[in-house]
Amino acid sequence: MPCYDYTDNKTRTEYVNGVDPIVYQKRISELIDKVCWLEAGLCAIITELEKKNIANEVISQASKSGLIDLMSFWEQHSKEDEARLANKFHSFSEHEQSMIRKMISNGKL
Repeated sequence: MPCYDYTDNKTRTEYVNGVDPIVYQKRISELIDKVCWLEAGLCAIITELEKKNIANEVISQASKSGLIDLMSFWEQHSKEDEARLANKFHSFSEHEQSMIRKMISNGKL
């Protein structure tokens, strides 16, 4: 954080605990990107497991093996996906929504 040194009329920078906030912020951004990438990968894997109707069995066993609650992650992630898609869907006009529904029922989407 910049501090003013009254003895030499120059600005100097001091870092709390020796951490440069710019480097710290960059690292936080990198970690956020990595978490998003890992969540997307886990979502893709679980989606493929669901297609094979083995998701619950695999998630349950993986949760026990890794001592982590993957089912809660999946439920929360699914809810977030639904909300995001519903929000996007409602941004279309009634006519566009009707066309999307028709395309889905005809297997075009």
